[in-house]
Amino acid sequence: MEQLAVQCWQSDFEMYITASGITDSKRKRALLLYQAGPRVREIFKQIPETGTDTDYNIAKQKLKALYFDPQKNRRYEVYRFRQTTQEHNETLDQFHTRLRTMSETCEFADVEFEIEEQIILGGNSSKIRKRVLRDPTFDLKSMLLEGRRDEQSKYQAQQIESKEQTDALLIASKMEENDEIMDDFQEEDVEHVGVGKVLNFLKSRSVRASVISRFRTEKVSI
Repeated sequence: MEQLAVQCWQSDFEMYITASGITDSKRKRALLLYQAGPRVREIFKQIPETGTDTDYNIAKQKLKALYFDPQKNRRYEVYRFRQTTQEHNETLDQFHTRLRTMSETCEFADVEFEIEEQIILGGNSSKIRKRVLRDPTFDLKSMLLEGRRDEQSKYQAQQIESKEQTDALLIASKMEENDEIMDDFQEEDVEHVGVGKVLNFLKSRSVRASVISRFRTEKVSI
């Protein structure tokens, strides 16, 4: 198992026995070995000085030291950290969390600095990169705040543009159905969407040239 997966398993197991109200050391030890699986139990049998059936903490420490925590290659862990980039649909907060988790096995002297550097080099925001180069005091906290603001504004803009496109498409569809229906359009409908957007949709949907010409003549002055 990868180290992160093992850490999650250990944490989940401790949470389970706490939630289940299991306090007896013998039961906890037995459950630990059972949940770990047959392969782990076979390895456990070969480990010396594992204590008695009631020594839960000893069993947990032995498994952690001799099976769950194999010797780490720090250089490789640092290499993996350096190669990490922000995924397309990953928020900056999610990227930051992933980097912080990976940094735990890198043994960095200055974790905050290393995470900042990787966000600058591997992040998707050119705006943050430019800001850091312009302002050396722009720290990790500022980067995360700037990232949240950018992501929120992009989301809001997409929602607005999506609504405008839907409205324009509706108008274009009506015009394509019947030339005469254009006479019934309310001017505020076109004003709401914008003449340019409607024209673009008409062209993209291959609406007849006569309809486009008529729309431009009668509505472009709005």
